[in-house]
Amino acid sequence: MPTIDTRELIIDVARRLFAQQGIESTTIGDVATASNKSRRTIYTYFKSKEELLEASIESEMKKISAAMKKVASEKISPDKKLIKLIFVRLRITRSIVRRNSGLHSEYFGNMWIVEHIRRTFDIHEIALFRSIIADGQQQGIFNVESPDLTARFLHFCLNGLEIPFVKGVINKHKDEEFLKNFSEKLILSALGANKSK
Repeated sequence: MPTIDTRELIIDVARRLFAQQGIESTTIGDVATASNKSRRTIYTYFKSKEELLEASIESEMKKISAAMKKVASEKISPDKKLIKLIFVRLRITRSIVRRNSGLHSEYFGNMWIVEHIRRTFDIHEIALFRSIIADGQQQGIFNVESPDLTARFLHFCLNGLEIPFVKGVINKHKDEEFLKNFSEKLILSALGANKSK
């Protein structure tokens, strides 16, 4: 039976090749050679290059999810947790985009794959936000009418901030700490945060 380690190795090698050579220029043969596996082994795990590309994108999304879950499990107040979660998400996204910088235009050509994978990520992110907001509501820290709608709104606002944050245009003349403090005031104010709690 194939091992998970081999599958992960193939995904990692493919991701690096996609970033270095481009998606179109990378073949299953290239992945086989670079991972020191046979083409047959690659096809044991992946039916096509598209499936391998999907797995490499999903692997990157899992890194973001894992970091967010780690923050969500921390024993800190909901207001601090929410802000930390947002900035961990933005920083890891920026790191992933920069590491795979050669793929921007090609990823847009394969946007259906990204959107398909992102749906699952989005559901989990909204659930994390909802849980933190509801917890803050219970503790009297937040004052919102609907934790669910607030979580969805926050999620879609965060999606809109990704590209400006990655490109550095949102905080062009200010450092990241200023942006974090500014965001904290803005977001917590919108959530009706009670700082005395």
